Amino acid sequence: MEQARMSIGVAARMTGINANTLRMWERRYQLGPSQRGSGGQREYSTMDIDHLRLIKKLMNKGVRIGDIAQLSTKTLTSLLLDSGDHSISDVNLAEPIKTQVVGTTLSNYFKAHIKRYPKLAIQCSDTRTEEWMHNPELHQKDLLILQQSSLNGKHIEPLINIGKKKVHIIVLYLYCNQETIEKLEHEGLILIQGDILSSRIDEAVNKALRLISNASELDKSSLAFDISLPKSQPRHFDESDLIAAEAQSSKFNCECPQHLSNLIRQLSAFEEYSKTCEAENWKQAAVHACIYSYANQARYLIEKALQAALDE
Repeated sequence: MEQARMSIGVAARMTGINANTLRMWERRYQLGPSQRGSGGQREYSTMDIDHLRLIKKLMNKGVRIGDIAQLSTKTLTSLLLDSGDHSISDVNLAEPIKTQVVGTTLSNYFKAHIKRYPKLAIQCSDTRTEEWMHNPELHQKDLLILQQSSLNGKHIEPLINIGKKKVHIIVLYLYCNQETIEKLEHEGLILIQGDILSSRIDEAVNKALRLISNASELDKSSLAFDISLPKSQPRHFDESDLIAAEAQSSKFNCECPQHLSNLIRQLSAFEEYSKTCEAENWKQAAVHACIYSYANQARYLIEKALQAALDE
């Protein structure tokens, strides 16, 4: 029986993932619908919806979209079952997480509840958030928890730059536009709107600890593979482009375009294959993420070589 096809608006409502976020995921991770209509409109199947729901559940547990975007439905299901619903004390970390808390009210909260968060090695500061965003000491921390009455576009770049230093970030705020929220959440920030409540802080800290714990497995694997897990690179040559490139070999008496085109085909095929590798736990998923990343970057570099040959 043919599956029902749903628009991106319906998919957004059924998964709880904003439509703009779905479009962004499709551009960056090729995480789009399985089919498009005759007019090019996105058509999501029930299987697509189930897949996106699994991703949303894992992200709610603190997993980055970039770490799971290429995984199969079976692998996502295994990881979700493996993650379980644990309390903060169940997170297995080798040592306390070096944590910087910024904001007067937030600092007072953590000083009064320091024993509530034994997994965190907390330092508090009453300094304004804008000043701390450019503080080099932040790069020595594992977790930043800051209080900001309003978030806007000027905060995006500084916060993302901090995150690039492998500092995980929790932001408590009162006001923020939807575009800024989407951009920051896409980069892995944990955002909490509203007053400082223990239940909200507990949930955010728990998510951050799980994110750090899961990322440690990826870091171990990336070290073993000697890579830094860069973002996925889009494809610049489809099959018709490769055929056209091969035609240049005879035209200019140079076989480089033909050889490079064949390499791109092989790497593209392995790149797709590596997405389907199954994993039963975070360690296996981390290894497969590294394999995919290696194949993705290799294909991208050979594409650049082909482009250079064609330009020459």
